[in-house]
Amino acid sequence: MKERKRTPPILRESQKEQLLRYIVSTFPYSIWWKDRNCVYIGTNELNARGAGLSRPDDIVGLTDHDLPWTREEAEHYIRVDKAVMASGEPQLNIEETQRQADGSQRCLLTCKVPLKDEDGEVFGILGAWTDITDRKLTELALARAKDEAERANRAKSEFLTTVSHELRTPLTLILSPLERLLEAQHGALPRDVRDELELIRRNTARLLNVVSDLLDFSKAEAARMDVDWELVNVNRFTAQMLSDIRPSAAARGRTLALTGDALGVVSLDRYKVERILLNLISNALKFSHPGGHIEVALRALDDAWFEIAVRDEGIGISGDDLGKLFSKFTQVDGSVKRRYEGTGLGLSLVKQFAELMHGAVAIESELGKGTTVRVRLPRSAPGAAAGPTASAAGDGAAGAAEDRAELPIDRDPSSTPSTAQTRRWLSALPPADAAPDGLAPGLPGPDDGPRAAEPPSSRPPGPTSVAPPAAGTERPLLLLVDDNPDMRQFMRSLLSPSYRLMEAANGAEAQRLIERSPPHVVVSDVMMPRMSGVELTAWLKAHPVLRHIPIVLVTARADDEAVASGLDGGADEYLVKPFSPRELLARVRSMVRLYESYRQLGAEQAEIARHSGMAQVAMDVLHCAGNTLNSAGVAVDLVRDRLARSRLPRLKRALAELLGGEAGPVGPADASRGEGLRRYVELALAAVEQEQEETAADLERMRGQLDVLRDALRAQERYAYRNAYRTERLSVDEVIGESLRAHGAALASARVAVRLDLRPVDDIVANRHDLLTILYNLLDNARAAATGGGSSDPWIAIATWQDGAAVCCAVEDSGPGIPEAARAQVFQYGFTTREGASGIGLHFSANRMRLFGGSIRVEDGREGGARIVLTFAPASGPPR
Repeated sequence: MKERKRTPPILRESQKEQLLRYIVSTFPYSIWWKDRNCVYIGTNELNARGAGLSRPDDIVGLTDHDLPWTREEAEHYIRVDKAVMASGEPQLNIEETQRQADGSQRCLLTCKVPLKDEDGEVFGILGAWTDITDRKLTELALARAKDEAERANRAKSEFLTTVSHELRTPLTLILSPLERLLEAQHGALPRDVRDELELIRRNTARLLNVVSDLLDFSKAEAARMDVDWELVNVNRFTAQMLSDIRPSAAARGRTLALTGDALGVVSLDRYKVERILLNLISNALKFSHPGGHIEVALRALDDAWFEIAVRDEGIGISGDDLGKLFSKFTQVDGSVKRRYEGTGLGLSLVKQFAELMHGAVAIESELGKGTTVRVRLPRSAPGAAAGPTASAAGDGAAGAAEDRAELPIDRDPSSTPSTAQTRRWLSALPPADAAPDGLAPGLPGPDDGPRAAEPPSSRPPGPTSVAPPAAGTERPLLLLVDDNPDMRQFMRSLLSPSYRLMEAANGAEAQRLIERSPPHVVVSDVMMPRMSGVELTAWLKAHPVLRHIPIVLVTARADDEAVASGLDGGADEYLVKPFSPRELLARVRSMVRLYESYRQLGAEQAEIARHSGMAQVAMDVLHCAGNTLNSAGVAVDLVRDRLARSRLPRLKRALAELLGGEAGPVGPADASRGEGLRRYVELALAAVEQEQEETAADLERMRGQLDVLRDALRAQERYAYRNAYRTERLSVDEVIGESLRAHGAALASARVAVRLDLRPVDDIVANRHDLLTILYNLLDNARAAATGGGSSDPWIAIATWQDGAAVCCAVEDSGPGIPEAARAQVFQYGFTTREGASGIGLHFSANRMRLFGGSIRVEDGREGGARIVLTFAPASGPPR
């Protein structure tokens, strides 16, 4: 269907003018128009307000000199207006200033267009401006901030340059004599002195490398680093470097290969290319696994460019982190758990050096598969004539003859020796036999036998010497946790004369060692891979059994916030690097004393709990004795009543009547028998009566003694039970934790691991002291069973769970268990399956559980041990 065109409405001239005025008045910009003489003939309200006019029509007939603008501004406006009208072309985006009627100075962005009639003649000018004052202020603030940042950056670079220069001189004067001493006296030096000198040399070289990085970085940042171009046979140069590095790589389980094209002679800065290769190979060694392969490849891209690529088979980098790698002072993992050391300058310097030589850097990586870094460099220096010199061409031809897939990296005997920076880089590498994780090689654990005899030490006694413990005493066990092998070696040399040592390279390794063999003190670095020192501290102090072990955190952060954070996290001491040997030894001795105090306090708590348990048992004994005496008293009363109801008096009266009555005439024989019977019966009655009187007297005396004893027992029982039956609403988890703290020292010294499976349960109503005693009895029995069963890794498991409305708690051990035949008797008074035990603990526990309205039972453990289950009734009744 064909669209129907709409006819636009025809506006009268008055309507057109009214519409135009409305548009002009509501337009969000200041608008004005002038005639050929630069006299205003109209404006809108926005511009009129800025000029201090009450209405727009007041501007008609005025010039810019009649308005609040300054004279310079008015003359500028008129000059530009005349230029626009003279040229007939508009001028857009003119930045101008204007003093407003209120005295404020504003920045304007103005557009001016010539007004033309139907014949194309200019008869005036139309202008519009918007206020850009805020934008200009923002731009000025940004410019000032940029200038300040650049000044600060220049000041930082100058400071780094100055400090680096000042540090290089003393470091050189330390390192050079030290290397000369080690080379000249290597065989004559005692082993411990040689090891410490090697430690000093290695870390001085490492510090010198860091200083060199900072110096190069500051020069590059300040654009004060030049490129020293020279013609170099890049294949030979690279092969010589790799031949120096390959033994160190092989000692660390990595293979190193040179592949690619025979490039011959190219123009490059030897120092910068060497630094690029050292940084890339260092990263490849650091981030690859033992047994990994590192490949350095030289590739000809074309006649003008070549490429150096370093590829490893290491951990790789995620795509999200690739963009951060070339930022200065940036590491992919910058947390306190970072696994690898470094300043974060290496790749930044690689990029800066490559760009200074008019090259570029690219990186490819995949997590778990490895990383390849490619450096693209020109074959010739910019502006140099193409093609090598005659001698260089000869070298290039020789190199071309060696063109093959894998290039040799054996050192040419006639070649120059390693450069100073390659030697320094190699000397700064950690020892090849340093274990990166777990126990350091050659160090026994606490259960190992004595260490092999060390060569005699030449260390003279001094302020850092510590007297060894007296003969027959066991040295305290320390755990050193640090991912830096040199730091562990240094602390080992200080502490080994007086302490047994375990070592770990991170917090996760330390966890396993602590649970297996609890130490007296832990000395831990803060920044470590997998688990930091702060996380290790939090885990240790939250452990129900091991929380008493003191921990010393060692870190390079000396600010108050770091110290407060470590101490708030539970650390017992905080040691700031660098520290003196005397300070380390003093703090460790203090922590050993603290451990002994904790252990003594735990033993005292255990003794208190044992006495409290005996007091509870005594209360049970008093109660049972009282019941027995009550029964005996009742029996006495029954006998006495029975004697009182005896038929003997009635029998006596009946016999008297029988013998004394007239039964008819009798003969002499009957009289004689009767007289004898009378005498016999009288004697019998007298004897029985006497025995009855004596029995009654004995019973009366027994009754009196029982009354005295019963009164005494009742008095003791009332005293003992005065507070015993106060019950309260208790959290089972809290009571278990309190019991573990009381029993923790005994469990730790017996090396019994504690496994907890505490699920959420309801509160119970019980007597706190009684419940603590029950749990202490169960833990003590479980510890004895677990350690007496011959297990190499004894353990105790505590679990809680909700069974409907009832609350259950189980204590299980790794011991031999309780025979089926003995389970019916284990809760009887005096019964025990353990030699030397009293047989009272489980009896007491059963009585108390019945008093709480609950029960106790024995089950088979999951791994053959015993499992004692406590079942508490719902906490329906109020505490009493």
